Amino acid sequence: MAKQAAKSDKINEPPPEQPGVVVGWTHHDHGASIDLRIQTTISREALDHKRIDSHHFLMTYNQALLLAKFLLDTTGQTLPLRQRPSLWRRIYSRFNK
Repeated sequence: MAKQAAKSDKINEPPPEQPGVVVGWTHHDHGASIDLRIQTTISREALDHKRIDSHHFLMTYNQALLLAKFLLDTTGQTLPLRQRPSLWRRIYSRFNK
């Protein structure tokens, strides 16, 4: 009887997590949400053999903003400042409306 319980416990266990390295990501807009696809691999050899795992995360814009803020704060980086367009670009855009 105890052997059966051990088998059923293994079925309900999540698979062990393998450490991975992010090698790419893409995103697609879905109206009120964003589909974030993160590509990972477990080693350089796996990458050379094109064994890349894709993980999809569907999140709201607010969740994406919180994730971005967390990553910026964690790495100590800030968003780049937007530069004012040059005088020629402003004049050109004024006449090409």
